[in-house]
Amino acid sequence: MKYIILLVTSLLLTEYAFARETNSIRSSYELVVVGDSESDLLRKMGRSSPRYFTHREERRSCAATEYFYDIDMQTYTVWVCNGKVFRIDVNNK
Repeated sequence: MKYIILLVTSLLLTEYAFARETNSIRSSYELVVVGDSESDLLRKMGRSSPRYFTHREERRSCAATEYFYDIDMQTYTVWVCNGKVFRIDVNNK
């Protein structure tokens, strides 16, 4: 039982230690925040290879796009739904 509790605790700590959600991403002189349009994101940050998927939240769903950007030893993941940035995650390398 002790090992199971230790395993669950370590998994939770690992997830929270390495990935976190943020409201903005900055590259050089450009700032992208949650709520910006997809065209603003691509103009400011450049185009990365996107991944397409269906995002479901409660009773709503949309065709979402996920972009990855590597900036200063961090990987930013930007999710776009209905043409708007709705989430930005950052992971340390």
